[in-house]
Amino acid sequence: MFTQCASSQFDKKPPFTVTSAKHQKWIGGKPGSGGKLVTIELTETVSNNISFDSIYFNEEAVRVSVNTLDGKTTISGRFSTNSYKDRPLIIDADPKKEFGNRIPNIKQKLPFELAKGECVISYTINDKKHYYKLEKLSKGKMIIHQ
Repeated sequence: MFTQCASSQFDKKPPFTVTSAKHQKWIGGKPGSGGKLVTIELTETVSNNISFDSIYFNEEAVRVSVNTLDGKTTISGRFSTNSYKDRPLIIDADPKKEFGNRIPNIKQKLPFELAKGECVISYTINDKKHYYKLEKLSKGKMIIHQ
């Protein structure tokens, strides 16, 4: 997936300003569902030529969702720790018995090392991939979905 180490490619001055960055636990309405939510707020609406891609946190990467409201952009990524995803895969000649199988979560090695509490945002500008490292995320309150 990555051809070279990205740690040497971290942008020192990205084309956006981060005003806050936090991670918080979340628990879902179903038993065993939960994870962490990483939310990064920017001071301004980001230019159309920037496309946010992924957030790397706790040795995982997820696609981001981007929201713009009142002239501010928020980037967030939901990292799941659902216990149901660890259920064994059922393989059977009868496809009805395989119903309910989940796609296995295959962990990939990240292209850089991250310390606890650090995250990296990946984004593209004019089809060129960029990385910005946030060295300290604050811890937010737990979110409980019912």
